[in-house]
Amino acid sequence: MNETFDILDENGGFTGLVLSRDEAHKTGAWHRAVALYLVNSKKQVLLQKRSKHKRTWAGCWDFTCGGHVDAGELGLASIIREAEEELGIDLSASEVRYMCGYRSDNKNEKMWDRHHNEYYIALKDIDIAKIKLQQGEVDEIKWVDYADFKKMVAQKDSTLTSKWHAHEAFVRYFERYGDSK
Repeated sequence: MNETFDILDENGGFTGLVLSRDEAHKTGAWHRAVALYLVNSKKQVLLQKRSKHKRTWAGCWDFTCGGHVDAGELGLASIIREAEEELGIDLSASEVRYMCGYRSDNKNEKMWDRHHNEYYIALKDIDIAKIKLQQGEVDEIKWVDYADFKKMVAQKDSTLTSKWHAHEAFVRYFERYGDSK
């Protein structure tokens, strides 16, 4: 599968260019990504453990799901697709709320990932025994009490991905809006 991304300028404007995933990551071209935090009625956050085979943050705990926005795709449609692909979770647009956006720039010896991120939240009870993990993407999932997740973020727990802006944005959002619909 050869994913393609709409290429953006530094400010998030569409340039009209479309590049393959490999080319975007090789050249450091700006593109879009999404992330979702799923919270249940017990105020637990569903976290995924990234596959030990991932190029970045291998084996670390991360938000519920996330990924790139395909060329021509909307962010909301992308996060609904990612939830289904990575975990087999069926979400509707009415269950997902936009939290905020943020630009990130991560470079290592393997790739240069420059994102205009969109962060989302969904409030839904899920039976994790019925979750279908996407091989090569996710090794494990678990529910974490919100208070414990908040502590992990505050302490910059080394078992979490260092996507601190995303994690901190979720904590701020949840502190303000909690489980209100």
